[in-house]
Parts: sequence; structure tokens; C-alpha cells
Amino acid sequence: MIGCSSFARRRTIPAMLASPSVQLLGVASRSIEMSEAFGKEFNLPRSFGSYEEMLEDSRIQAVYIPLPNGLHKEWIIRAAESGKHILCEKPLTSNAAEAAQVAEVAARTGVRIMEAFMWRFHAQHLRAKEALQSGTIGSLRLLRSSFSFLLDRIPNVRFSPQLAGGSILDVGCYPVSAARFYFQDEPRSVFARGRFDQEFKVDMGMEGIMDFSQGRAMIDCAFDLPYFTNLELVGEKGVIKIPRPWRPEEETVIVINDQPETLRDRSQYVSQFEHFSHCISSGVAPLYGPGDSMLQMRALDAIFRSIRSGSTVEVVP
Repeated sequence: MIGCSSFARRRTIPAMLASPSVQLLGVASRSIEMSEAFGKEFNLPRSFGSYEEMLEDSRIQAVYIPLPNGLHKEWIIRAAESGKHILCEKPLTSNAAEAAQVAEVAARTGVRIMEAFMWRFHAQHLRAKEALQSGTIGSLRLLRSSFSFLLDRIPNVRFSPQLAGGSILDVGCYPVSAARFYFQDEPRSVFARGRFDQEFKVDMGMEGIMDFSQGRAMIDCAFDLPYFTNLELVGEKGVIKIPRPWRPEEETVIVINDQPETLRDRSQYVSQFEHFSHCISSGVAPLYGPGDSMLQMRALDAIFRSIRSGSTVEVVP
């Protein structure tokens, strides 16, 4: 793992340690003291005092990158050039141009690169997609999706414009990815309004409309609103509701045409690591590679362009 993030401590390191096909060899930090503290906490074999030192270790097949957004492109490329496969936290890069660079490096080096949208591997979304594809609610016409939480106004990488902070890239990317996932298509145009903080110079919230060939997605995100997540799929004949789309409990409920279904699944982070590990060991491509991430970033870029222009913009192909 490159970087010692608190998110990784809570979510992804436990998932790696619980994944049968993953052996977590060590963590790298710019501070050997911090990496050693992480290593002792999780009883890891190695602690690295720099990212470069980790990339030089021939025993390591893959790296997981939970660094701040603005550092993703550099360390994805450096890891790929070192022959390491890469699972990187969302967003894969800060914009579509960077994502195109990553896709080129992946093609040239042959390494596997995947963006860590863990929610796509959970049973509730697989069930919802199955119901949608079987015609249970008819053709999808409208998607409504939210992700917001109150972020304390204290120093935080999410408030750094230099590190590609802001609510859109941090949590708005989830509703955007869900719209693309369920429509199985790319948006044609976007209209969005955003709120930018005068002190931190990053977006604190966004509301947007994404037009697809067969329907529309209404999305919102925020750092200055209470915690709220939601996903609704509205078809010609019915509705699927997913109250906890991004961070479900071990036992979660989705509602299909007013009929609740209780689902149990292992950690979606474990499922994500297992999938990526399988791709490496078997030589198959991930379900969601850098090409998918490039399309995701094009949609996010369009949201920023719409906010700046105050008008509807086309999603640049």
C-alpha cells in the first residue's frame, strides 16, 4: 500500500487481510516512523520509508493507492513503469486528460489498473441490475442519486485545490458512476450548479442533471449537508430503491416495486480485492479498467465545465 491513510486503516487494510488471495506485504510512507507504526498495528512483514523503495521491491506484484486525488496519476504511472499492477482509489485521476495518460501507460506496460469503486461488487447492486435487465421495472428512465456528509472545517486534503479536493471528485463521483453503471451508457450532456468555498477554493456541493440516450440522472453531492445517501431507479413499470448504495451494512435492504429484499454479503472491499487479485493471477482484464475510468472522468470534467459556464454542456467524446 502506498500511503498511510486513515481511510485505509478503517476500510481497506482489514479487507486485504481478510481476502484469501491477497497477501499484504507492507505499507510505504514518506515517513519511516509512520509506515512502521502502520506495520506494527497490522503485523505487516515490511515497512517502507519511501514510495520509491516499495516500487523497487521485486516481491511485490501489485500496489494499492489511497493517496490524495492529485497524486494519483504520478504514482499510478510510476508504479506501472515499475511493473506493478495498480488498484487506485477513486477518482482514478484528477481529469480525463490524466486518465488518458494512465490508459496509454497501461496499454504500453501491460499492467492491470483498476479504479476502486467498491460498491459495484456488492450483492445489492448485482441484484438491482439483474432486476433491471429482466424487465422488472421496465426500461430505466430516471435515476436519482445522492452522497453528502458534513466535513469539519479543519485542515483536510479534501479542502486542497492543489490535491484535487472538493465534493465532486470525492463523493459526487459515486452518483456519476452509478448513472453510467445502470444506464450502461455514457451521458450525452450535463447541466450542473456548484457551490465553491471562498476560504478553501474547492466545491462544497453540486446538483446536476445528466442526459442519457434513454433517460436522465439527477445527482447531488455535498460536504456541507448532513450525511445522506440514496439511489433510486425509476422505470416505465416500477421503481428500485437502494437506501445505502455506497456503504451498506453486512445485512442490507433494497426495495423492488415496494417489495423489500434483505441481502447479506461479505465486505464489498473484500470482493473488490478478490476480483483484482483474480485478474492478476489469471491474466484477465478487470471488469472496470482504465478505459472505463477515462469515460468516468469525461463526465466529471463536463460537470465542472457546466458549473463554470452556467449552461448545459456536451460530454466530450
